[in-house]
Amino acid sequence: MKFYSLMVVAIIGLTFVGCDQIARSKNGPVAVVDLDLIAQKLGKDKQMLQMIEQRQVNLNEQVIAAQKSLIDQLNQRKSELGELSEEESNQLAQLQKKANSILASTQTQAQTNLTSFQQDIINGFRNEVKPIAMELANKKGCRVVLSKNDSVVFAFDATVDLTNEVVARMQSKLATTSTPQSTAKGTQAVVKQAAVEQQANTRR
Repeated sequence: MKFYSLMVVAIIGLTFVGCDQIARSKNGPVAVVDLDLIAQKLGKDKQMLQMIEQRQVNLNEQVIAAQKSLIDQLNQRKSELGELSEEESNQLAQLQKKANSILASTQTQAQTNLTSFQQDIINGFRNEVKPIAMELANKKGCRVVLSKNDSVVFAFDATVDLTNEVVARMQSKLATTSTPQSTAKGTQAVVKQAAVEQQANTRR
């Protein structure tokens, strides 16, 4: 999985908009941030990738389990029927067709689940960055923050790049709210919770 490609695709068009009246200052009305770089420097990219990969593993296991169950049912039915009449052959063919349809639906649902989970993870990160970026931008007289990863941002002055300031602020925030050990445990807990959710969904 190309995580950085995923991040770029997911955040295209990301814009933080403030007041309608744009303040004018020597720095200009617009600031920029590099969300990929922020994620890398904070180790968020690895955390998010770990969570997404764990969810993918869980979903793959569900699909494999569903496939095995369907195959077992078909084999059992074949064994029960023994030598097949034409009518029984038709019934078995219909059962095979139904099994294939169920499996395809399960695979589609798993992919939809994974895509939704990826978006939730990325949105969570964006929501962490947004208020900090806007606070720092406001101090510079800026009322709009654009993502540097967005291809629309062609060029900009380095003085309006808030990336390092956002990283420093978020690092400081993390240092005051958790230790590295507790942060790692927190990530593991989220991954574990994702696995529990998938197991619960499987039982339904």
